[in-house]
Amino acid sequence: MQHTKITLRTLLLALLAQTLFFTACKDDSDDTVVENITKVVVSLTTVDGQVREFKWEDADGPGGNAPAVDSILLPQSLAGTANTLSGELRIFDGATDLTAEIKAEKNAHLFVYNLTGTALAQLAYDDADDNNEKFGLKTRWVVNTGTGSVNIKLYHEPTSKFDLSNPGGDVDFDVTFPVKIQ
Repeated sequence: MQHTKITLRTLLLALLAQTLFFTACKDDSDDTVVENITKVVVSLTTVDGQVREFKWEDADGPGGNAPAVDSILLPQSLAGTANTLSGELRIFDGATDLTAEIKAEKNAHLFVYNLTGTALAQLAYDDADDNNEKFGLKTRWVVNTGTGSVNIKLYHEPTSKFDLSNPGGDVDFDVTFPVKIQ
């Protein structure tokens, strides 16, 4: 009977040591730091170089106060393909600008834009990842007339960059800007 206790005790100690060893040697290289996206800035540049910026900001993060959202207000004189606007996003976690980090990881990210209403006639991707697939940090906007909205989502590790209605992966942020052409 004494021999069984020693064997069982030895086995349990061996299992404990093995568990500690494998836990200590765990590869943390694929751990992802989760950022709290607190601000998204849309910069629109006209063909003559004028820059207009619009912000979505949720300073206290999810679950607190509602985010402050600028309406994208543009003059009717910008309507039409002759006045295509260059769009670019900047993403923040508090005061930390995450844009360069997201751009460096562009193969693992995808921005998806959904337009509603009549204010925007078209929005096209103006950049690509290393595989020549859509990325979306830079875009081209064609203004129409009226009102509407643009919803912007950032997908992390999308399963498809071709199916923009269902790219898969995790959504890092989901923001909507009202749009009005006056």
